[in-house]
Amino acid sequence: MTLTITLAIMTAIVGGAGIFTLEEFQEDYGKVKDHNFEMLLNMTKLKVQSNEVLTATADMFLAEHETDLQILNFYIDGRMAWIDKLSEELADRVDNVQELFIFKSRLYTQVQVISDEILNKMALSDALLIEYKKVEKYKRSQIKEGNSDIALAVDNIMSLFNSMDQKSLLSQEKPNTEEVKQFISPLKDIIPEQEYKHITALFLEQPSLTSTYQRYLEQLEVLNVLKSEHAQLSKSIASVTGEAILMAEKNFLNNLNKVEEKILSRKSDLYVLMFISFAIALVLVFLQIGFLRRVHLIRKIIDAGDAKSQFQIPIKGRDEISEMAKSVKSYIEEILKKEQQVSETNKKLEHLAMHDGLTGIYNRRYFDAKLEQEHIRYLRYKEPYCLAMLDLDFFKKVNDTYGHDIGDKVLIDFTARVTKQLRETDLFARLGGEEFGLLMPLTSEINAVILMERIRNHIQSIPCVVNNFRINYSVSIGLVEVKEINDMHDVLKQLALADKALYEAKRTGRNRVNVYQSEQLITPQRA
Repeated sequence: MTLTITLAIMTAIVGGAGIFTLEEFQEDYGKVKDHNFEMLLNMTKLKVQSNEVLTATADMFLAEHETDLQILNFYIDGRMAWIDKLSEELADRVDNVQELFIFKSRLYTQVQVISDEILNKMALSDALLIEYKKVEKYKRSQIKEGNSDIALAVDNIMSLFNSMDQKSLLSQEKPNTEEVKQFISPLKDIIPEQEYKHITALFLEQPSLTSTYQRYLEQLEVLNVLKSEHAQLSKSIASVTGEAILMAEKNFLNNLNKVEEKILSRKSDLYVLMFISFAIALVLVFLQIGFLRRVHLIRKIIDAGDAKSQFQIPIKGRDEISEMAKSVKSYIEEILKKEQQVSETNKKLEHLAMHDGLTGIYNRRYFDAKLEQEHIRYLRYKEPYCLAMLDLDFFKKVNDTYGHDIGDKVLIDFTARVTKQLRETDLFARLGGEEFGLLMPLTSEINAVILMERIRNHIQSIPCVVNNFRINYSVSIGLVEVKEINDMHDVLKQLALADKALYEAKRTGRNRVNVYQSEQLITPQRA
């Protein structure tokens, strides 16, 4: 009886000590969870939202239309609302909260500045396009009227303003009014006064091509500075938020260590009672070990950070600790998925930056860059290459007759058929609308003419069948062989010469190949 009572008393003592230990641990753990874990999650969310704002802001530099910019601004506004909410929740819990608020203010200000400057760039781009069109219209009118001297003079002046891409725009010197005057002044005595005034107005008055071009280059320089500032701010924000997360993780682990120390201390007391009542103590030991394993599990997940190794950590049980471990693992897994999505989006953007959205072939930007590379190769090794411009004849009539959807399918049909005729070394690109460019490295004029005639014959001989419509169309081609050139910047002139050859092909009846050579257009005999 005494032994039974003693065992009962010892069982009650051991059980009471165990229950007290559990309650104490749950209370301590609850405090850790309510403060540190919630703060760690909020800091991680703040970093993710900040990164999304930074990524979307960087995407603004790629925006080509005001609609794209509005969509990005709308998306950024939503992320900023999250940032404001998280910042308020962290205001009294983070040591470097003032630094976070300063960077948040800088980020918001920079987003607005970048948005405004991109809008300015778009407006200037539109204005510059208008001025270019004025000059091009005037040049073509002079060609039609037979005033080749005036047209050539205008073309020479325009060479001051032609650039391959934004990079070369920023690196070249801005043409000033005096440089333009040096081109225009000699024309005063050799062309009619009315034409001289017209050319002066096109290039020197306000607004004019010169003033708009200078303003556009200045705006590109502003955007280039903003890109650099944005990259620096991104690094600073990543550093500050990363430091805050590390501090939160450190505090979390310290508090967990304190909980573990209390548990170990309580275990020592239970080991003394275990010698008196081994069976009861053994049960309590297993119970404590179970809690320690779960605490260690949380530490392993936190130490794993955002590495994929954490997904190999098994999580068992339905207690509060296990649920917390599952929450941490789930949230980090979501972060990894977001990073994967961002990586895939960047690959898609890289593809879109080089390819035409309708036909899938290369676009004007990629074509210009490759043309410049090919010309540099030519200057080094003196191996000639050929450059052609292709334009579908009376394509506007196709759109007007069958609709733009059918017209797009005709462009796709044309692209596919031309691509099959080309070599792997040839580069085919859509320059805009129904105009295409073809770069043929290491190709002589004779071989290029044979290829162009084969393409022309193939296009005119087989109609395009779309929605039961049989659409017959043809193509005009301007061709120039690049050789005996010492000036690197003459790569711009080759585009103009190919365009002149194309214009002559259009003027002399279309559906033909014209070759530019020694300031004369040569129409090869059709096969």
